[in-house]
Amino acid sequence: MRKFLLVSSLALVFACGLSGCQNPFDVAMKGNSIQSFETFLAEHPNSPFTTQAELRLEELYLEKARADQTLEAYDAYLEKYPKGKLRTKAVAERRTFLFDWADKQDTADAWQKFIDEYPRGDRKLKVEARRRLNMAKYRGLVTVGPLSIEQVNLAENPDGPLDGWGFYADVTVAGDKDVATLMMQIAYLGSEGQVLDTREWPVVAPRTPDRTPIEEEFKVPMKPGETRTFEWTAGDMPAGWSKKATLKPVDIKFVGQDDAK
Repeated sequence: MRKFLLVSSLALVFACGLSGCQNPFDVAMKGNSIQSFETFLAEHPNSPFTTQAELRLEELYLEKARADQTLEAYDAYLEKYPKGKLRTKAVAERRTFLFDWADKQDTADAWQKFIDEYPRGDRKLKVEARRRLNMAKYRGLVTVGPLSIEQVNLAENPDGPLDGWGFYADVTVAGDKDVATLMMQIAYLGSEGQVLDTREWPVVAPRTPDRTPIEEEFKVPMKPGETRTFEWTAGDMPAGWSKKATLKPVDIKFVGQDDAK
């Protein structure tokens, strides 16, 4: 019996020498992965480090959602942690992610998906989603010509310095209704085509985007088949701007259409 205990002790010492007899929680922390913490919790459910491991595992699931940038990853976190400590943050991030996804898709189905999943909550996002949904439905009625970009004098002084940039494009509307509002979004692009910043300005509208008075010429509704020139000038260009931009319609309302629709 004594010989057996001696052999067992020697085996344990040998095993510790190979592994360093690390604390299982330290091993999980070193791995710092979903798998390492799930393994630790499965093998050591009564460990004094269980609470720490569970919290770190929850953080890793949310970090995975952020890294994967998919709804499925966010849903995996929310399903696994219905009462998680990070759930409120995750729900807000998922809503923003879905909105950004709908913005990139920019289809009626994408905007409807956002509205269906988040009928309440952030009012600003909801209003914007409904506006973009309406635009997506009628996008086929709007034709945007090539966008030209040139340096200009912001004071419109022909002899003044070229201290800004002008953006111009012909925009035509079709259909059988007069257009009361047609708002365009210009996106400034970086060297890799990424959007650095956006601005909005109308082709026709009763007021500016910030709801201040606008020149009378903008208030005259566009007739079906009419073409007008979008004009936008700016001097505060974002850092890294590649002197390229895109232009698209983001809001349309017809004469007699309720603003709420």
